[in-house]
Amino acid sequence: MAQYDEIVKHLMDRFAGDFASLSFDTPDVEVIETLDTEQQTVKVHRNDMTFKVLWNNETVILHIEVQTQDSKDKPMPLRVLSYAAELLLRYELPVYSVVLYLSSNAGQTDPGGYSYGNDQFGLQHRYQVIRLVDLEGESYLESASVGLLPFTPLMRPPLNLNTEAWLQKCVETTESAPVDPQTRSTLLYALTTLGSLNYDPNLFQKLISEEMMQESPFYEIIMQRGIERGIVQGSLQVCIKNILSVLTERFPSSDTTPVAEILESIQDLDRLSELLRLAVQTSSVDTFLQEIDTSEE
Repeated sequence: MAQYDEIVKHLMDRFAGDFASLSFDTPDVEVIETLDTEQQTVKVHRNDMTFKVLWNNETVILHIEVQTQDSKDKPMPLRVLSYAAELLLRYELPVYSVVLYLSSNAGQTDPGGYSYGNDQFGLQHRYQVIRLVDLEGESYLESASVGLLPFTPLMRPPLNLNTEAWLQKCVETTESAPVDPQTRSTLLYALTTLGSLNYDPNLFQKLISEEMMQESPFYEIIMQRGIERGIVQGSLQVCIKNILSVLTERFPSSDTTPVAEILESIQDLDRLSELLRLAVQTSSVDTFLQEIDTSEE
């Protein structure tokens, strides 16, 4: 989920009203304030967004949890309950929670609540489950909800359009959105990134050029991170090559294949540097392998 966190959080913050309307299924909701989601007692994912909103003439808390896949660490009902309880304690306002599932295969078994007990003892908690694949995408292309345009490729397409025609329509509608050039570039970048959850990324490369996304600050950030990762990966490979060269030169009759397999799994440059010094001092390849196993325990 990490690669989607920043762009999803940005869209939800920038177009909070669109997501509030989606959550309550009505345009008659007003976002008063975006709230800090940093909670001390529960783990909150980076893409969680919490808003203070005016709904049905009442000030309430709206919490939206975005999931690309089903929850793995803890059952989603328990996670949502813990978030809602913490928010209720903090703000002492009614809390309405929404889980928004991006991938087409996610959220199918989410019950939308948690309960136990009876009329005398127990608990009942309900929340809204929204699976994008269940929404009619064309209606969101025709609406004024600009912030939801990057999510339309994940929604249900019209029956009369094939995949490429549907994605092209999503792209063309986003291109014509009434926003400034930088925002349009960000929307197109987000559409490409999110749409790749359900479709081959090459389809978006045919429809959206790099030039169309270059004005987005997110594009620049991702490109810079790619360069940085490339530099780090190159340094890792050089260090691995040096370790294998030292062992091969010192022990020409020994098989270093098992060493190479272990080294490829290590992504810590400092750790590889330590192993390089160990390779210079070790008495054999087998001893080197044993020392790696011992140090990794």
